Amino acid sequence: MEEVILTKEQLLMKSEGVRDCVKWIISQIKVEKEELLKEEKDERGYGMFEDCGQFYSDLVTKRKGRIDAMIDMKIGLEKYMKKLRHMAEEV
Repeated sequence: MEEVILTKEQLLMKSEGVRDCVKWIISQIKVEKEELLKEEKDERGYGMFEDCGQFYSDLVTKRKGRIDAMIDMKIGLEKYMKKLRHMAEEV
């Protein structure tokens, strides 16, 4: 397979596209955190009941896992964005 060589401008454009993705993920993380606060409030209010306490606890755990995954993705994209910028400087 033939290696494709990108120009400096192309690398910078890709970097900007990745930056837009990072911004979108940050906004989604904020939305998820707001939902987490609501779910934690519900867990405190209803978590003491035997018939539904585990349900609310599970919701909180799933939401925290989703937020952690989104944060990991954001960090990975930021690293990729920096790599693209570094590659553009070398061209």
